[in-house]
Amino acid sequence: MPFTSPVSQPGLSSDEFREVIGHFATGVTVVTAVDGGEWLGATASAVCSLSLEPPMLLVCIKQQSATGAAISATRRFGVNILGEHHGELAKRFATKGPSKFEDVEVVGGCFGEPLLAGALAHVECRVVDEVSAGTHTVFLAEVERAQAGDGAPLAYWRGQFGRLQLADEERAYATLRAQVAGRRLPIGEPLVVDRLATDTGLRPTAVHQALARLVGEGLVGRDEDGRFVVSPLTFDLVEDALRARCAAQLGAAALGVGALSEEQLDELRQRMEATMPLRPDGTRRSMEEWFDANQAFHLAMMRLAGSDALLAAYERFTIPGLMTRSVPDEIGLSDDIADDHVRIVEAYERGDLPAAMAAIRDDTEHALRFNVGRLRASGAFV
Repeated sequence: MPFTSPVSQPGLSSDEFREVIGHFATGVTVVTAVDGGEWLGATASAVCSLSLEPPMLLVCIKQQSATGAAISATRRFGVNILGEHHGELAKRFATKGPSKFEDVEVVGGCFGEPLLAGALAHVECRVVDEVSAGTHTVFLAEVERAQAGDGAPLAYWRGQFGRLQLADEERAYATLRAQVAGRRLPIGEPLVVDRLATDTGLRPTAVHQALARLVGEGLVGRDEDGRFVVSPLTFDLVEDALRARCAAQLGAAALGVGALSEEQLDELRQRMEATMPLRPDGTRRSMEEWFDANQAFHLAMMRLAGSDALLAAYERFTIPGLMTRSVPDEIGLSDDIADDHVRIVEAYERGDLPAAMAAIRDDTEHALRFNVGRLRASGAFV
């Protein structure tokens, strides 16, 4: 993607650099040391492997840090790689204070340094060189002992600690969500994780995590033995999904109405016109064609709001499988929904937020009646 403008002029300020480098996601560690019997520790994300032969690590610590001073004096330190649930621990060790280790379970390292018992991994190091660089000291160290457990790492991105979404986990979630929502997996029968992993080419652990996420969405449940099962479609499930989607759309309208360019409004109108039951030549659209156009219209409305959070919420509660493609075209398209789409776009064009929100609410009610009718006709409700 080409840059439309430079991110800064020559002569980069510290604030500009912080903003740009914040887009680089890193892991999170707590570097620990002991000096004169005192335990010290500091959160650090500037940690990386330097060499495999011999095993070496590079760690950057602020020059005014007491932990850094202890490392310079003792030439020893431990690196505790934090897991995804250690956000509060990372914040604690990122601040100054005498009670960082209070109520934290610690085990002793080979050289006396405190190691955080619940960390994802431990690396014990001996400093072989140190270099002063700007506001930090860079320690080059040989690794003398290392061990790791299971789990996902804590990530640091744009000033926030959070969970690192692994690519295969997201792929598993997207794949299984499509299969469950599209009713391509048996309803009420136990889902065998290893079999699903083999069929989809995904890791069993990623499949398990994806199914657990789907439990939270109501698409998957657990039987009395704790096994995953596809939940039958119910009126409550369809209604909850559509009303949650409506909330995301109302948020998008609040951001988008009165703020879109003429070009963006033209795009929204074109998407809306594609959802009309009749084509420009007077022939009726097929259900398949209308289904795709309807999804594209609502997605455009969300995307034009410019909020990644709202877009993610919308995508979570948009369940294409609920509007099953298997229902015969004789069921017919909804003129009410088409009218709602026209009202939404006209309100956007006038900059009339209350009217846009009213049309979105009406669209939700009409979509609920339309989808439930189609699902009942197809026998999709169990």
